[in-house]
Amino acid sequence: MSNLYQSEDWKSLDGVCRAQLLLVIEGLKRGTVIRGNWTSFMDILEKTGLGHELETGKYLLDPMVVVARQKDLQEQHRRFLALPDNANSNDFDKIEGWLLGYPKCCTEEYAKDITPEQVLAIQNGQIKLCYTFGRELDAQIRTYGSYPEIFDYRPPSFTPCKMTCPQATKILSSWKQAIDTLDPEASNELVYYNRMDLPERLVHREYLLQENQKRNFEYKLEVLRRSV
Repeated sequence: MSNLYQSEDWKSLDGVCRAQLLLVIEGLKRGTVIRGNWTSFMDILEKTGLGHELETGKYLLDPMVVVARQKDLQEQHRRFLALPDNANSNDFDKIEGWLLGYPKCCTEEYAKDITPEQVLAIQNGQIKLCYTFGRELDAQIRTYGSYPEIFDYRPPSFTPCKMTCPQATKILSSWKQAIDTLDPEASNELVYYNRMDLPERLVHREYLLQENQKRNFEYKLEVLRRSV
């Protein structure tokens, strides 16, 4: 698939979405939920033999799409249908975590019922503090001013069960290696996405300053190029 990752169709996709889709194409991730389109994105799915289901309305130009191999999409539906009548949102979260290829321990931690303290954190816009990983990450950054950079490679929907989870570290390391090797631009976008968030941005002020200046300069060059 190396030729695919150099194609215009591939480059037309958002970098963070490319990083996640690459992992599914390479068989390192069972599925993903990303933003697509009706042109280049669908052409890529056809070329790679991946199945898809719309997560949002079909009349959107850039719909959210569930992408996985068809057999895995069918297995997800089978698991949904097998749930008891009294199943709650946590049961559905666990099945979605399975499709997204996340470690079972991480999915189960994410799917736990939230406490009143976590509800308050959500209301205050501190969503990361709702989860053990987020609280540990926040405490480490505020105490030591750093954190393991492997967590810069988390897809937007992945919350490890804790910072010391060996399964999370192992899977993130394999994802990092693949993305760094096959699509360095997408890798940079994923890292930038995570470092822009709180509390990570507290560690990366200088990086973000330089990166934002570079992106602003590149944007102005592109505007100038198109005006000529």
